[in-house]
Amino acid sequence: MAAGPGVKPFEQPPMLIDMAPTILAALDAPASIEHTGRVLHEVVGNATVSQAEAKPAVQIPGMPSGSEESNVSDTEADEMEEHLRGLGYLE
Repeated sequence: MAAGPGVKPFEQPPMLIDMAPTILAALDAPASIEHTGRVLHEVVGNATVSQAEAKPAVQIPGMPSGSEESNVSDTEADEMEEHLRGLGYLE
């Protein structure tokens, strides 16, 4: 379900596999893989709009926007990398 002033009727019925590419597009985040689903432009707007004309990306409270500097020390970054490697996310 989607509601808001910029939400338009769907051209095609949305599918669960459309969620990841849509969320990444809403956050203006790059995708590290090619997704099977499509970006639901009816919800996040058209990607062809220039950055100057585009509305600001959705901000999630507590999540960095990418515009501010990192407050993570080198030691903390190394610990996170080691933890992610142990979980199998990194090789």
